[in-house]
Amino acid sequence: MKSLVAPIICAVVYAVVFSCAQAEEISIENRERLTRQEKSGLRHYERGNYAEAFESLSATAVRGMKRSQFYLAYMFFKGQHVEQSVLLGMGWLGVAIESGEPEWIELYQSLYQRIPPEQHALIDAKVAQYVEKYGMVTQHVSCSRRPAAGSRRIESLCVKAIDKSYPIHPVETRPNQGAP
Repeated sequence: MKSLVAPIICAVVYAVVFSCAQAEEISIENRERLTRQEKSGLRHYERGNYAEAFESLSATAVRGMKRSQFYLAYMFFKGQHVEQSVLLGMGWLGVAIESGEPEWIELYQSLYQRIPPEQHALIDAKVAQYVEKYGMVTQHVSCSRRPAAGSRRIESLCVKAIDKSYPIHPVETRPNQGAP
């Protein structure tokens, strides 16, 4: 009996250590993959390849990547590869401003003031819904402000936690009836 206990304990310890190491590698790979996917989406957007941009940016936006959320907002505002929708654009912009990026906040406030007051409740509800699904808390993202590399400009740097699980919700592509 004693001769079996030591090998069993060693096997259990090995399995636990090995499974933890695998999980960490997978998590790190996912963060790096998300960063590469977001950069690819931004390149596609800049080149006017909106279908490819939407595919990449929507996959990273639903995982809390703030720059992806900002560009997805633009795509909805302009109707680039998606049905034009102020409501969905404001939803994505509203969740993107969690980053604290002053230019994005200013844009959101400016657009919000131009929307008829009777539409504000609809916008507020959509932003709250998107923050709940795609926001920093749910998606385990943290943002900080720092100087951009090689520049005096201050930028927001948002990082997704690698050791947390998070839900993935699909991107809504059509606004509700009667929405702006």
